[in-house]
Amino acid sequence: MNDAPQSPEREQTISRRRLLTLAVHGGWVAAMGVLVYQIGRFLGTEGLASGPSPLVKAGTLADFPPDTTTYVPEARAWVHRSAEELTALDAVCPHLGCLVQQNGPDGGFRCPCHGSEFGNKGELQRGPAERPLRQLDIQTQADNTVTIRTS
Repeated sequence: MNDAPQSPEREQTISRRRLLTLAVHGGWVAAMGVLVYQIGRFLGTEGLASGPSPLVKAGTLADFPPDTTTYVPEARAWVHRSAEELTALDAVCPHLGCLVQQNGPDGGFRCPCHGSEFGNKGELQRGPAERPLRQLDIQTQADNTVTIRTS
């Protein structure tokens, strides 16, 4: 009944209800876009190559005096030399991946992040970690070079 053309100002105004509807739908579209992007990143990544190389030269046998425990940062490992053998433990806590530290003069290791404690041989003494520290393969070559296999 009202065939009168609307003024240009009236055509460009938007109601509050329409504005809120557009804002809510826009928010949903943005949230779904972020979700799809994150799922794509998760499924498509191959991981970062941030760990140590598979075979690390830790030094010479003279670098590890008897009855000492030495940290080798290139391998992320603790090397213990007793009178008769050389052993290596992975320094990465099996709980959430923090680097364990020596637990004072009485030996053992402690995770500074969440308090897991491990014995001298890497055995689990107190959680929240559920597994012991991983034993690493360590070898002494004929020229007294010590190598650690981290993988």
